[in-house]
Amino acid sequence: MVKMRFAPLIICLAAISFAAPTTFLDSAYDWNDELAEFYGKVSQYINSAKHNIRASTCDVSKIAMPSYASGLTSPSGLKPRYVALGRGTQNYTCADSTSKSAPAAVGAVARLYNATCIAANYPDLLAKLPNLAYRTALPTNEYASFPPANIELMGHHFFFDATTPEFNLNITPQKQDGIVMTKKAGAIDAPSDATVGNYKSVYRVNTAAGSPPKTCKGMPPTFEIQYAANYYFFGE
Repeated sequence: MVKMRFAPLIICLAAISFAAPTTFLDSAYDWNDELAEFYGKVSQYINSAKHNIRASTCDVSKIAMPSYASGLTSPSGLKPRYVALGRGTQNYTCADSTSKSAPAAVGAVARLYNATCIAANYPDLLAKLPNLAYRTALPTNEYASFPPANIELMGHHFFFDATTPEFNLNITPQKQDGIVMTKKAGAIDAPSDATVGNYKSVYRVNTAAGSPPKTCKGMPPTFEIQYAANYYFFGE
């Protein structure tokens, strides 16, 4: 059973929760009802954690595919390893700029932030993160943590070729968590079914934005659409 220390996340969430009503956050995070609800739940969990010593660790064995992810279940015989919040762009091309053409997907580029402990302890908070994240600009410093949950950079997501998503979790010489190269399975909106390193499957859920217009009318030859999503990593 793999366990991770969870206390630093509680401290980070406490700090941002207590600061939430300030003018600073109003301008920095585009304060809205959805963000207010997120911080409200954070405050509830902080109060609960004060009386629950088990909140100081996160047990990844508790992680499972969310019930709202229709048609997706945790893969049989595999164990959850990580959950990442992905924030970046879905990328497209257009053959011309008329309504006779449709955008063609040519991959994605995103940073991955480690949301494993949130997934293990507070899955309802995890479900809300993509909707908040895609409206939040990426930090200028590539290695900085990402708001609104102040979670650390875990790796990068891009496409090795037109059909092969890659998840590179080797971000520094000291932090080498492996590389995952996958294939998208059928019509399920999640990459899976390939093996590199210690991982067998990666599933994308809770995707916020990222979809192109229906036609290429008025669009440039290449363009990007901002998106965010949660990625579940499973392995042996």
